[in-house]
Amino acid sequence: MKIISRMELKEGMELAEAVEAGGNVLFAAGTKVTAQVIGKLEHYDIIAVSVKEDVDFAKSHNERIQFDQDFKDFQVRYYDCLTRYKGIMLSYLGTKFAIPSRNLIDIYNECYKCVKNEKQLLDFIYNMMPNEDELTYTQSFNSALLCGAFAGWLGLPEEKKRTLILCGFYYDIGKWKLPTEILWKPGKLTEQEFELVKQHTLLGYKIVKNDTALSDDIKMCILMHHEKMDGSGYPCRLQGEKINEYARFLSIVDTYIAMASPRTFRPAFTPLQIIGNFEKNLEKYDISILMPLIERISNAQIGTTVMLSDGTEWEIMLINKNPYSRPTLRNSADMIINLADRPDLEIVKLT
Repeated sequence: MKIISRMELKEGMELAEAVEAGGNVLFAAGTKVTAQVIGKLEHYDIIAVSVKEDVDFAKSHNERIQFDQDFKDFQVRYYDCLTRYKGIMLSYLGTKFAIPSRNLIDIYNECYKCVKNEKQLLDFIYNMMPNEDELTYTQSFNSALLCGAFAGWLGLPEEKKRTLILCGFYYDIGKWKLPTEILWKPGKLTEQEFELVKQHTLLGYKIVKNDTALSDDIKMCILMHHEKMDGSGYPCRLQGEKINEYARFLSIVDTYIAMASPRTFRPAFTPLQIIGNFEKNLEKYDISILMPLIERISNAQIGTTVMLSDGTEWEIMLINKNPYSRPTLRNSADMIINLADRPDLEIVKLT
């Protein structure tokens, strides 16, 4: 809300707070401003009133954050950096001239300096509205940002963090050679289409294998980021520590970004829904990397408001460790429920 003078009032505005005169309420909060309302305010010599702003009418966190100045500043910097990143990578694909690593790290640093911490970065990325025509570029760009945030949470050494960020920028480069109508097909892929998409790891590796400016870790990450710890991944069905460490990290980042991104056929999963999906498939990921991240991501949700599958709204009060995705909640009437004991209820969205 904001306070404005009576002279600035316009019909159609809505009062944010009650207006009183002589100990009596002239107008209740929520009153629509009309010519009669303005006239009565003038009669009682009311100089200023508080009115609702657009943000006050927002019904969800996603709608409210669009009015946040920090988020607006981030968006401007984000799209500028995304455009530069896309240009650099398309030039690389066309010319094969090596990209100085500092160019990509500079882009990461410019974007990251617009956020206060890792928690805010995850929130901002989650609430971006991606252009579906550029999902391939956006997913890689977001993955690089997420790699930096996760590396910060895990306290990785600076050189390791730098390599991880570069892995995020490069790991899906093979997809840039595939038809977007298949990559981002709204429905289920046919078996033939899925086999084509799976080729992006080999295709990406072929693109970079002779680039002496790239480390072997980055090249192996491109090749192995869809391998799974239990041997169920591709292209080589590797298991455990046979999978490159950075590829094990990007397997987690790639899965997180995919679920956190909205699609035409579904909304973005909430952070705790994403964690729930990880918890159902722990055998596929390096839990020495995954579990500390799950703890940080879930703890970052304390205080947020969610809607459950029965349509009720609750605040996340406490994170349970078994499982992390089923927290203890409190509503406006101070009722408390533990989702760990309520398998009939699910978190469906942030509010």
